[in-house]
Order: sequence, then structure tokens, then C-alpha cells
Amino acid sequence: MYNQEHVAIANKTSRGKGFIGRMAITPEYVREYVNTALSIHTATILDFGAGKTAEHTKAMLNDGYQVLAHEFGDNVDPKVHCELALLNEYDIVFASNVLNVQSDEEMARATISQASECVKTDGAFIANYPSDPRKSDLTPSEMMDILCDYFKFVMKVGGTNAKPLWCCLK
Repeated sequence: MYNQEHVAIANKTSRGKGFIGRMAITPEYVREYVNTALSIHTATILDFGAGKTAEHTKAMLNDGYQVLAHEFGDNVDPKVHCELALLNEYDIVFASNVLNVQSDEEMARATISQASECVKTDGAFIANYPSDPRKSDLTPSEMMDILCDYFKFVMKVGGTNAKPLWCCLK
């Protein structure tokens, strides 16, 4: 599905500080979505591409959310990430700083396909597309078109046109 070079490129972008945890736009929107449309006590959430230390997952767990962390490559830590996470379906799957580190369209499609398979019917995939780092030359419009191939409804819910945050419904 992914070649070793692409995995290594994505793994090197993992962050343990900066706009992560409570300060990040994607998990903040996930909280809003859950608090508006679901219940913190019953909503199941997957942090897809959680990064080496899964800071978003840890922050959300501390706030009482039911969330698991998934990661790939050398960033996987069995103490932090759930190796069976992709075998389940979730009310919300979110990808913070994931789509932007896909090396090319093929890798982006493989990642989005894998994430979409984990979204329950009527569930949501929430993802941002920061401009830095951006490892492919896919424009936000092109990335949105790819998302539309996997989800029945895709809408920009935050960010900017150059650095959008999308909510995609299955």
C-alpha cells in the first residue's frame, strides 16, 4: 500500500509540540462536532495518523472522549497506538496533519481509502490540509476532489482556502 520511502517521509513529520493537543484546529473541531451532534460518552473516535506520541489522543482521553490512536511505520509504539484500530468502525475518524504529508496522489488515495473504511455509515471523517509541510504538489482543490471520491458529502468547515479543514460524511 505504501512504499518505505513514503512512510519514512511521513514519519519524519511527527510533532510532539506546537499546534498539537488542545491547540490544534482538527481535534478542536472534533470536540465541537461530538458536543453538537453526538455524545462525549458514546461517540467512538479514531485519531488516524496520530503521530509518534499521539498528543491529540492523549488530550482527548484526558477530556473524557473515547478515542484510539493509529499510526504506521517507525512511529508505532504499542504502548500508545492500537494495532487493531483499523479493524473497527468509528463515529468519527480524524486526521490532523496527515493528508499534507502524503507524498503523492497514490499515497493520498490509499490513506483516505483506509481511513474511510473505518468510518461508520453516517459517520464523519475530519481532516485538515496544512500548507507546511506539504509533501505533494496536490492543491487543496485537488485534495478535496479526492475526498469526494470516498465520501458522499465534503464541506470546508474551517481553516482557509489555502489550508482547509474538511468534514466528510459517509
